[in-house]
Amino acid sequence: MLSRTERVICLIVLAGAAVITLYPMVVLVSTAFSPLNSGSGGISFAHPLSLSAFSYAWRAGGFSRYMLNTVIVTGAVMAGYSIALARPPGARWVLYAAVFGFMLPVEALIVPWYYQFQTVGIINTYWSMILPQAAQSIAFGTFWMYVAFRSMPRSLSESALIDGASPVSLLWRILVPNVAPAIWTMAALVFLWTWNSFLLPLVMVSNQSLFTVTVGLSTFQGAHFNNFAALAAGSCLAALPVVLVYLFAQRRFIVGLFAGSVVE
Repeated sequence: MLSRTERVICLIVLAGAAVITLYPMVVLVSTAFSPLNSGSGGISFAHPLSLSAFSYAWRAGGFSRYMLNTVIVTGAVMAGYSIALARPPGARWVLYAAVFGFMLPVEALIVPWYYQFQTVGIINTYWSMILPQAAQSIAFGTFWMYVAFRSMPRSLSESALIDGASPVSLLWRILVPNVAPAIWTMAALVFLWTWNSFLLPLVMVSNQSLFTVTVGLSTFQGAHFNNFAALAAGSCLAALPVVLVYLFAQRRFIVGLFAGSVVE
């Protein structure tokens, strides 16, 4: 049990961390709801709440198209698979390759990818953004699901097989429900990484109609660098899906982060 002094210190530290974390967010939201060209940003309630900045960013900034492009790319890479159950010959080497695959940073691969995609003629298409993201997502998903399935007690699988369960029934009716938090967490992480990706779409796409929301926001910032309300509104629009995904999946996300911490 913590003493009274220790609890007070913990509360002070947590309150300070909350202020440091929330202050930029409050400034951003406050600026976004200000009228266009109303000042240099900051927490201010001198003006009535206005949606003009959001309307301007949505129309003039083209965020509707940028967000649609990001949804297409993100939805196409929401995939993962596992090699922990069947364990075919060479499965361990596939696992090592997967670990190596998601350890390599995008910066180390972006140039080879670009010239390969240029050779096959898919630069300035959705595929030039989808394929690299899918490759890294599958590599990460392989390792993630391997650890999650390995955390299941071996006796659970053995009991189900003794009772007559087929390998398919064992997977979908017993193991998958038990590792559901890990699956949700993997999906959330892949979504967040893909949605926030900047370097890959910046290099692979020069056609503005294919820009994702991160590249679109950068372009919008360059064209409206002194319109703080519009910039804040664009940032809020770009961050909104990420915030919603985290709010709806936070319980499963936290549980899933600990899945696989104990392996039998």
